[in-house]
Amino acid sequence: MPLAVSGLFGVTVYFFFESRGIRLTSASHASLIIAVIPVITLIAEAIFFRSRITLRTGVGIALSVLGVGAVVYRPGQSAGSGSLLGDLAMFGACLSWVIYIILSKNLHKRLSELAITAYQSVFGTAFLIPLALMEMRQWVPISLVAGLNLVYLALFCSALSNFLYVYALSALGPIAVSPYVNLIPVVGVIGGVVLLGESIAWTQVIGGLVILGGVLLVSWQRPSATPIEG
Repeated sequence: MPLAVSGLFGVTVYFFFESRGIRLTSASHASLIIAVIPVITLIAEAIFFRSRITLRTGVGIALSVLGVGAVVYRPGQSAGSGSLLGDLAMFGACLSWVIYIILSKNLHKRLSELAITAYQSVFGTAFLIPLALMEMRQWVPISLVAGLNLVYLALFCSALSNFLYVYALSALGPIAVSPYVNLIPVVGVIGGVVLLGESIAWTQVIGGLVILGGVLLVSWQRPSATPIEG
């Protein structure tokens, strides 16, 4: 049951909301809203697992969120450029991903990371089929380029990335893993500059450094003290 429910929220519900959110709101709004995932995870961990939130962890997550704001900010950009419905859909994606994280936390005790990823993908895809059938009238023939893009998305952006995420989740825990989500806008900006020739603002450079600092602050482990030989 946990595998099926986690697959439902981590694949079906998440992509349902994300696809609609990205279509209805701006990319900047979508990236900024995704940045609240660590905050929601932090709250959920404290509520459901009584996890102790240290000052260092809280500061690191706050820095990563502020950094995302700097990355997605564009001088002169209208504050109302994002659709309210699209923003709400992105918040729905955030909530569903946090539920997926919480449900997946202890699955590695019974199954390997590869098995978890496979089962969740199968269940998530099965739940997506009825939704896809409801949109049959909007189906169009898939071109070769579109087919290759779908294969890339399936192998790397879904299968491989989910496997690595589940592995990191089992090794580090939700609180330590969640701030890494805020690296998504940083990677997006770098990809836009390198692959698409887009320009980069100084605020984005600073924001990227702040995000990295926040992630390092959360994931940093203080070395255990060693006795002093006298």
